[in-house]
Amino acid sequence: MSGERYDVLVAGGGPGGTVAAYHLARMGFRVALFEQRGWDDVWGKPCGDAIGAHHFPNARLPSPPPSAIRNEIHGVLIYSPSREVVYRVNGEGYIVDRRALGQWLLREAERHGAEIHLGAFVRRPIVENGRVVGLLVEEGGKRVEYRANVVIEATGYSMIVKRSLPRDWPVAEMLDPRDANIAYREVQELEEEPEEPHYIRIYLDQEVAPGGYWWFFPEGGTRVNIGLGVQGGVGNPPPTRQFRLLYERGLAPKPRRVLERGGALVPTRRPADTLVGPGLMVVGDAGFTVNPVHGGGIGYAFYSAMLAAEAYREAHERGCFTEECLWRLNTEYMRSLGAKQASLDIFRMFLQRLSNEDLEYGMAKRLVPETDVYFTSTQGELRLSVVEKALIVLRGLRRPSLLAKLRLVAEYMRRVKRLYQEYPESPDGLEAWRARVKALYSEFIERLERG
Repeated sequence: MSGERYDVLVAGGGPGGTVAAYHLARMGFRVALFEQRGWDDVWGKPCGDAIGAHHFPNARLPSPPPSAIRNEIHGVLIYSPSREVVYRVNGEGYIVDRRALGQWLLREAERHGAEIHLGAFVRRPIVENGRVVGLLVEEGGKRVEYRANVVIEATGYSMIVKRSLPRDWPVAEMLDPRDANIAYREVQELEEEPEEPHYIRIYLDQEVAPGGYWWFFPEGGTRVNIGLGVQGGVGNPPPTRQFRLLYERGLAPKPRRVLERGGALVPTRRPADTLVGPGLMVVGDAGFTVNPVHGGGIGYAFYSAMLAAEAYREAHERGCFTEECLWRLNTEYMRSLGAKQASLDIFRMFLQRLSNEDLEYGMAKRLVPETDVYFTSTQGELRLSVVEKALIVLRGLRRPSLLAKLRLVAEYMRRVKRLYQEYPESPDGLEAWRARVKALYSEFIERLERG
């Protein structure tokens, strides 16, 4: 059965898909969004629900309404494995009511003309003559073929559209399990309000959360979001088992009751090598647009979606929807936020290989001081002054292995960031650029593991 034709079809109604539809509708394009969840469960993926306040203006979005904010955050407390060393990093943000935020943005998209199809299951892309031309969607027990100039893949880690593309398309890149965390979290009600309720807490502990961390995010009053993520693909125990350790070891207060529970896979790597294919753009978790260190993805999905809308507008003005005509999404994203995320991917690989002893030592000696944690996380760089101070400390205390690794990390963070800032101007340069990226990461991992 054939459906209507649109300018753009959006597969998925999470943060990336919703914001893409919002911006495209505001630009006056005819856009339809398809989301398998119902209204009461939009944006229902389990996560920490934290987002920096800066992500809204960065993606040219209005400030969220009070009804979508559960708590205002003034910073983060980062704990060493012993919990005796604490970093305090200030920064403004929110704990959001994820469903309320999604409903608000969907209403805004609809108010500007987007067509929202809930309870609609995207089954596969329609590919003809070497390009994506539409989506096969199941809704109301019927399968309907919708067609458009461009499809936006925003189905998250399920990557429903990407999985059905020809394997030789660069945009069909899949996620290595080692570059993801498997997360589990509960929303709980405690007996008492936690201390410092406007600071979220992150705990580094390779025994409890190997390759990841566990978190404690106050949502206001006695309500908290508590969970953890473990690195996938390396034989780690499931996060549900590790979650029980929080109570077996007395690390977290026991809840009065559990309000929600659930798990999800979270990409924790640099962006996919390309977010563009013929007739296709990819945003959000489907394109691995996350912070590799902490796995946060809502704000980065917003930003990639805004750039996708702008890339479509430019392509529409040219009357051309080929891979080359949509390429602006790649150059704009990769040379800015993507470059920082690629650099942080180097730092993530370094952190995942540290022992609790190394983490404890590094935090106790302030090898990266609190004043530079925010800079590193936002700019994707270890400042030379910080590295040199750390090297002096390490030399004096005879830790040559950690010294060498820290120097190596700083070097490759700079090199990778520079490589992403040199992202190719057109698809013709992608293959050679990908080879350079692959070689650089392979070289880094080999040298890191060699010590």
